[in-house]
Amino acid sequence: MRNCRMWTLALAALIAWSVPTRAADEKAKLVPEEGALQVVLLRHKAVRDDLKLTHREARKIHEFTEEQWKKAEEVEKLPDAKERDRKFEEMTKENEKFLNEVLTPAQNKRLDQITLQVAGLLWINTPDAAALKLTDEQKKKAAKYQQEARKELEELLHSTTRRDRHAELRKLHETSKKRLLELLTDEQETKYHELTGPPFRGELRFDEPPLVEEKSKN
Repeated sequence: MRNCRMWTLALAALIAWSVPTRAADEKAKLVPEEGALQVVLLRHKAVRDDLKLTHREARKIHEFTEEQWKKAEEVEKLPDAKERDRKFEEMTKENEKFLNEVLTPAQNKRLDQITLQVAGLLWINTPDAAALKLTDEQKKKAAKYQQEARKELEELLHSTTRRDRHAELRKLHETSKKRLLELLTDEQETKYHELTGPPFRGELRFDEPPLVEEKSKN
């Protein structure tokens, strides 16, 4: 059974590989793109605490995401690209259905806000970014920043030296958000903060166990 660290690396990959090469895209698709960030984020206790989820709901999330990971690995082995895409689309629908069943509308909205905050530069690739009306020049700069972020992540993940990956991945995320805000005008930044909601104060732990044993909040 895969631990939370693998899911977090998938999250980091999705964030940094926003304008991927084909090879990087295949790695990122180990978790389907739509809804992937949300279900991975729900693996983290800080996110569940923000949403005020119960221990029972945490277990449902753990079981669902473990099953989705196994499915994704099997789908990735399929030789036919169209069949892989079809299977990933099915998983996207499963993700959305699960989120709607487990979360209230208010919790879903808050999870979307947290996702946008965590996504950093990946936010530019979401439908929500259309509200900012980015110029061609801004999009060009965003693509450049995304490529730099991907390179930095690849160097970290493939490093053979002893490093504090938790601290360095957190630093990469902070840099990604800083680069995003540098792209925006004051008016666009105001709109961005409206869409992302109150700041997420929790910390995503990259060494967090698969499921923290929490006391029931019922």
